[in-house]
Amino acid sequence: MSKPIIGITGDIEKGVFSVKKTYADAAEKAGGCPILLSPLNSRAGVSVIAGKCDALLISGGKDIGPEKFKEKKTCDIDPVSHERYQFEKRLLREIMIMKKPVLGICYGMQFMNVYLGGSLYCDIGQQKDDALDHRSGHMISICNTSKLYYILGSDKIRVNSSHHQGVKKLGRGLINAAFSSDKLIEAVELKNYPYFMGVQWHPEIMRDSHAGELIRSFIEAANVSGSH
Repeated sequence: MSKPIIGITGDIEKGVFSVKKTYADAAEKAGGCPILLSPLNSRAGVSVIAGKCDALLISGGKDIGPEKFKEKKTCDIDPVSHERYQFEKRLLREIMIMKKPVLGICYGMQFMNVYLGGSLYCDIGQQKDDALDHRSGHMISICNTSKLYYILGSDKIRVNSSHHQGVKKLGRGLINAAFSSDKLIEAVELKNYPYFMGVQWHPEIMRDSHAGELIRSFIEAANVSGSH
């Protein structure tokens, strides 16, 4: 059986495209064939890329500016490049038209939420009362009606954490799949879509069984997508 092609997006800094090798390693270990997606400006080119991929992994990255969700700047951010953001918007649109699996990690989850009309805390510590330190590991609770619960078979897991932005208002059709003790949303899923998952942690660098199960579920969904 051929391996599903997993398209992985990455950062652009001073004309250099890059993505951490751990994303590709995790996808390959779970049975996928990872390819790195350098941004294109052409809509036709983006459509070709979407057609070639069996699934899309939106990797971690920098901050999303508040202007992207129609709010004023209230704190300092390190903004994601305009080129990456626009490419991912065009690519996600094409991927969703084709109903192909999507997994967003950290920035990737935040991007998916904003793309669907949601908003973010620009800085959790400054804007959310009684917030945890989301730059270090902590426990999360998983909603027992979610796809994530079905995948992991657990209602509580410990995750790593390395972010200061977070989901405030959910985007259209998204549901809260997991949350931390301060009630910050830690995972999202899209209703009536085969596989559309965003997680705030980094399963690609974790070594526990839950991280492996999550990545494998994504690759299995890509296998189904690629067989159609």
